[in-house]
Amino acid sequence: MNSPAKRAIVVGMDGASMEIVKNLADEGHCPNIAALMKQGAWRPMVGVFPTLTPPGWTALSTGSWPGTHRVMDFSIHKPGKRLDDTEWGINTSLCQSEYIWNTFERAGKMPILVKWEMSWPPTVKKGIQVEGTGPGVSNHHQLAGYHLFVGGKWAPRRLVAQRDPETLDPSALQTVREFDPVEIRAAKGWRNTPKSNKPLKEVDLVIQPLTRGRKDMNRGQQGTPQTLHGLIYASGKGYDRVRVCKSKDAARPLADLGVGEWSDWWLDRFEIDGKKHAGYVRTKLITLTRNADTFELFFPQIWPNAGYTKPLGIAKEIDKHVGNFLQNPMRDALGLIDDDTYFELLEFHHQRLADVSEYLTSTRDWDLLMTETHASDYTSHFFLRAADPHSGTERSVLKRCREGVERTYASIDRMIGRLRKIADKDTAFFIVADHGGTSQQHQVVDIAQVLEETGFLKYKGRGKNREIDWSRTTAANVGLVHIFVNLKGRQPGGIVAKKDFDRVRRDLIAALYDYKDPQTGHRPFALALTREDAEMVNLWGDLVGDVVYALRAEFDGAHGKQLPSVSFGMAGQHSAFIAAGAGIKRAGQLAGQVRVVDVAPTVCYLTGTPMPRNVEGGVVYEALADPDWHLGK
Repeated sequence: MNSPAKRAIVVGMDGASMEIVKNLADEGHCPNIAALMKQGAWRPMVGVFPTLTPPGWTALSTGSWPGTHRVMDFSIHKPGKRLDDTEWGINTSLCQSEYIWNTFERAGKMPILVKWEMSWPPTVKKGIQVEGTGPGVSNHHQLAGYHLFVGGKWAPRRLVAQRDPETLDPSALQTVREFDPVEIRAAKGWRNTPKSNKPLKEVDLVIQPLTRGRKDMNRGQQGTPQTLHGLIYASGKGYDRVRVCKSKDAARPLADLGVGEWSDWWLDRFEIDGKKHAGYVRTKLITLTRNADTFELFFPQIWPNAGYTKPLGIAKEIDKHVGNFLQNPMRDALGLIDDDTYFELLEFHHQRLADVSEYLTSTRDWDLLMTETHASDYTSHFFLRAADPHSGTERSVLKRCREGVERTYASIDRMIGRLRKIADKDTAFFIVADHGGTSQQHQVVDIAQVLEETGFLKYKGRGKNREIDWSRTTAANVGLVHIFVNLKGRQPGGIVAKKDFDRVRRDLIAALYDYKDPQTGHRPFALALTREDAEMVNLWGDLVGDVVYALRAEFDGAHGKQLPSVSFGMAGQHSAFIAAGAGIKRAGQLAGQVRVVDVAPTVCYLTGTPMPRNVEGGVVYEALADPDWHLGK
């Protein structure tokens, strides 16, 4: 019996709410997405809680809820350990459910994953995987993060908005130096210099392998610095060009750039832990004033030419037939570099995802293609949070942020347009998201501060020496939405007796509901539940907090602590769900509920593939042209 679809393409957009996707599609910014919505079916989809990357993508990829797959958060509680001893959630070995790509393999089918979120270390056995770790700096493969060399009167391009913490947005690091200061000085010791109408100047450009990467995910411990040399000269009346060289021989440049120009990519070698690794380098001269009193030269992420795929030989194929890969379009440099530079890298990133997808699907038989962009979430944490009038920011910031959101989704849409060309009449095409994203209205609530103010969390020491005093702490927050009682016999050093456990939980819940934000006088907590009652938000098991809470959207960041059914301003927390192509009817907006765990079983059902082991979701029958095709009628 032939299934309605022979194969499926699933495109993931991290942090893309159905609310904002529809708004931008209606406004003409996303013509490919709009066409798919018109051709097929769509609906705001209910995601996981917390509204966060690890539980969201794992639920979508397995069809099971976090209580079952157990990938709860970026920082996951370790039962029996002290409450500040957590496990990093970007790790497929933590997942207790079967991934859909392994289901396809079990059925003798061929999956291809191109940067599919939360899929590393690879579990594919016969399929193909390209990267697939996490957002931005959360990866195991980069040789170095970005380098931003600045001198003179340079200043960053901040937005007036509170930054989300790394516990919520690990795509950017907040405890490292964000730029690389250089001294602009008179040039000395150069040979074969170009003609200059002003005295030559120079800068030292020190590339530091492993810099601006997560230490717990870096590919090594020690990188050997490599110094490049920048020669600043004046081809016109003022300083207007920089020549980048490995030595002070200007006749052998790696790049020669005017303001606003990018170099080509070049393959270089870098030493990490005593071993040489090849990686691709590119640079852009963003700023150089006529008198050279402001200088800004940008190097994006240095990505290797090998080691980031399974099988390993796929990276060599990509290098030969497609070109270099780029995992991070420099979300972590947003607010430092100008927006145009970021969007130029984002466009390269999206087009390269499409390039790789096109190459892999054109050179072998395949049954499932899954590729993901994190750009929609990057814009949630940076642009969207100040893109609504209720954010209270000035008009120029609103304009910049609104344009940033529109440019992000337009770039995603161009990638989707290319992926649509891969799909033939026998292909089902899905666009999905793990969670949504909203703008910010008030100061984000700090749960640790609330627990301290209400007397549950105690500290000792001051400043850098300040740490939790477990001998006096009755409850502490773990991850985003979980609060654990510091229970005797369960946690090392626990102080709450078992007989007082329920009372402490009741007091916690009462304190959260009674808490008023000091700036607004409003109560920011939308929900507070015991672990037992948290099953109503699909959380259960020993990794779930003794108390679970949710914030109102006005008091959260882009996402995370909001409930998955929130709509707020131009966006919301409903995940995007769009389906079109083989086996999908022209239904428009669906009436029935669609949940994030319904994606995997629907893809499997349409393609005649068995259900993933531990699946808890159901088939979205309302979207199907023939829900009973398996009966052979």
